[in-house]
Parts: sequence; structure tokens; C-alpha cells
Amino acid sequence: MINFWKITFWKDIYYDLKWEFWAYTHYRKIVKEMRPWDGQYIYQMTKHQLELLLPEIENGNEVDSSRLKKVKDIKRLIELLNNTIEDNYFNRCEFDFNYEIKFEDSKLVSTETPEQRLNNSRAIKESVDLQKAELKEIGRLYSKVLNWWD
Repeated sequence: MINFWKITFWKDIYYDLKWEFWAYTHYRKIVKEMRPWDGQYIYQMTKHQLELLLPEIENGNEVDSSRLKKVKDIKRLIELLNNTIEDNYFNRCEFDFNYEIKFEDSKLVSTETPEQRLNNSRAIKESVDLQKAELKEIGRLYSKVLNWWD
């Protein structure tokens, strides 16, 4: 008679190794770049996980009324996480990078025009406000994560 516990042990080893290999192949790029002092990789890992989850929910067997809300929230969260990862707030608020800053006689000299300075001051304020608003929205959407799985 075959010992039940031996079969179970080897099935568990096979199952664990199979999923360990799957995880390594899917998360290798993110994990190899992670650093313990930089929280940016938390956003990258979350975005990557949501990108894996999204097609499963989009093509799932759930009723459209609840599934479509989840899909919309996940897509929006992926977009917001991407904005945070790329740190593109200055570009989105039309910051004008078309000037130079040089050191001359131990002083900083800028070729920025007064119009550029006004525009850039506005763009900086708007980008800070935009980033705060999007981080709040990330928190609001992330609080729904537990409802996205069956």
C-alpha cells in the first residue's frame, strides 16, 4: 500500500516549485531592481500585479454590473500608479524646460524668461496639487482591492 503522506508531500513540493518558477519568471524584472530604501517599487509591484489580474477579471464569469466597475477601477488605478512611477506631473502641467542654468563667477545664471518663470511657478504648484490629488485617489481605489477577488 502506498503511503498517503508521501504522495501528498511530493504533490506539495511539485505544486510549490511550479508556482515558484511561475512567480520568478513573472516578477524577476521588478524584484531584481527593488531596493529596500525606495518605496517606488511598491507601486511597480502593485501595478504589475494589477496588470496580471485585469484580464482575469475582464474575461471572468462575474455579472457585468459588478465586474465592469472593478475593471474601471483597476484600469484607473493602473493609470495613476503609472503616473506616480513615471513622475510625469511637471510635464502634464506644462512646465517649460526650455532654458539653461549655468555657473558663472560662482553664481547661478538662468536663461529663463519672466514669462517662463511665471508659467513654471504655476506649473510647479499645479503639479504638487495634482500629485496629492492622485495619491488620495490611489488610496481610495486601493481600499477596494479586497473586493476585486472572488
